[in-house]
Amino acid sequence: MILFGNKKLQYYKNILIKADLHLHDQIADRLLCLRPPTTKTIVLDLGAGEGALSQRLIDLGYEVLAVDINQDDFRCPEAEFLQVNFNHERQVKALKERYKEKFDIVLGVEVIEHVENPWEYIRLLNSLLKSGGLILITTPNTASWYSRLIFLRSGRFHQFSDADLSYGHIAPISPWELENIMVSEGFCDIHLEPAGTLPDFWFLPSVKHILMNIIGLLLRAFMKGPTRGWCIMATGVKK
Repeated sequence: MILFGNKKLQYYKNILIKADLHLHDQIADRLLCLRPPTTKTIVLDLGAGEGALSQRLIDLGYEVLAVDINQDDFRCPEAEFLQVNFNHERQVKALKERYKEKFDIVLGVEVIEHVENPWEYIRLLNSLLKSGGLILITTPNTASWYSRLIFLRSGRFHQFSDADLSYGHIAPISPWELENIMVSEGFCDIHLEPAGTLPDFWFLPSVKHILMNIIGLLLRAFMKGPTRGWCIMATGVKK
């Protein structure tokens, strides 16, 4: 895949998708494959943004509870909404007590990089999931070929520069660490895969950027791990 220029904003039913290009499509496809909706499959969208993914899942036949820090931005009237700050201990405790082991599917889409303690965030997801339920987490892929080049040049992972602090990216997490947390928390059938849209060549009108693409292509043969994908998508089943 070759991409020219910057990625464009995407919408679902006029709701802004606050995630990478095609990531919501991939999440929906993965859920339909692993847990197609029954008469009452309850999904927790923990970090729902404006509600684009919540609305998409409702249209597919899932029942959705959407949770986020900002109720004013939420644009999906068909989903029940609950306002929670994941870094606020009292609010998180109340969420755990009210919805303990209630959900068939729990989603943490592009949230874990925003929280102060990724381990506690996954423990929160785990506590809200039924036995045998499905967890799905996505986060920026710090192991991608592009992120590795950014780190080589700056000592920072892609999407974790000073500028990224403005929208709350404070906790880069590697695919290895994400899988390790899920194993430690007792999940089984764990699967990690690249997601989102990261092209093999990404042309922007910059000599520096073109050189980075060429160097990345030359070095990719020596890179191990999940080098593709703007994001990593992890799924697992609660024992």
